[in-house]
Amino acid sequence: MLRRLVQRIRGLVALLAISVFAADGATVGAAEPAAWRFAHPEAQIVAGVDFRKLTESPMGQQIRAQFSSALGAPLLEQAERMLLSSVVEASGKRSDILILTGSFSLPQLRKMAMREGAQMTPFKGLEIAAPPGASAGDPHLAWVTGHGSGTTVLIGTRPAIQAAGERGRLQLDSMASINDLFARAHDMAEHYSIWIACEAVPRGFGPTALDRMDLEGFDVAVQTVQGSAVHLWFWAEDGKTAGSVLQLLQTATAAREPFLLSAWLPQMQSGIEEGTLVLSTTHPHAASAARVGSLLAAFALPVDVKAEAPVRPAMGEIRAKVATTAPATGLPPAQGPSQGPGPSAAPPRLFVRIEGLDEGVKDIPYTPKP
Repeated sequence: MLRRLVQRIRGLVALLAISVFAADGATVGAAEPAAWRFAHPEAQIVAGVDFRKLTESPMGQQIRAQFSSALGAPLLEQAERMLLSSVVEASGKRSDILILTGSFSLPQLRKMAMREGAQMTPFKGLEIAAPPGASAGDPHLAWVTGHGSGTTVLIGTRPAIQAAGERGRLQLDSMASINDLFARAHDMAEHYSIWIACEAVPRGFGPTALDRMDLEGFDVAVQTVQGSAVHLWFWAEDGKTAGSVLQLLQTATAAREPFLLSAWLPQMQSGIEEGTLVLSTTHPHAASAARVGSLLAAFALPVDVKAEAPVRPAMGEIRAKVATTAPATGLPPAQGPSQGPGPSAAPPRLFVRIEGLDEGVKDIPYTPKP
């Protein structure tokens, strides 16, 4: 699993996404998930995935399979929520941390890491597992056990994990009071299975001219429970600016300018709420798992868009299959009234049984004369 993480996460550029999750009721500021204390307070991107909500619908299960294929099934089977913060520090380098919470088993985590040949190193309450031959800049796996908050798994470069561990030891009143992205994240996490809050629209997501517009933020949310939908929010200074963004998107689409969102716009409804442009689609095809996976990959979320969830037959289909192969009573199926052999029925085979031989009972095939 660690080798696969190195191969996949090493290729993730620009944006990494995350998920928010409460850790057994432990909170920061009595309202925010405890896992948020590991996030960077100056994060420029925060995102969340609720794996429990994804299990409640067929589309959600398919999207969850994409995460499972990218991160590894053994790890994801124990994860309930995922969170990642991304920031460009003063040095110009990105610092990204992926945070998982759930019902993790420490013995299983250690066994999984050792099976991959990982080198275990303690660091201020953390256990860091380095993949074989990994440098400090490659993704590592680490875990920490907090008081009343269960076990938290961290994925990132070694410096990012160590910085997250240091932040986890601090006592912050509220991340939302420090960074507006967390306030928006808190609202979206209440209603959506997947959400992403950004300071700016990522390059390539919209037309080139959109990169030059001064927006106050950009959010994405995916709904998989009680219907499928994708919602986008462009946070502008006023309604006029929001209208200009909509016109720009429409003009670029009509001109067939290549950008990621152009494939979604024909199926989306638009509306302007004060200074916010809202785009939404509830069309089943437009919100299919494959297309949503491609959308999430644009933010460098760890998804494998080629993965497919196993198709589970309905209970009736299972029972029908069982009935045709193994009767519930364990007895041969009851035969109806004899209708005589069909035209292709083979004639019964006859035997002559000889008893009393030294070798025991012997049956000799017998064919009656016509």
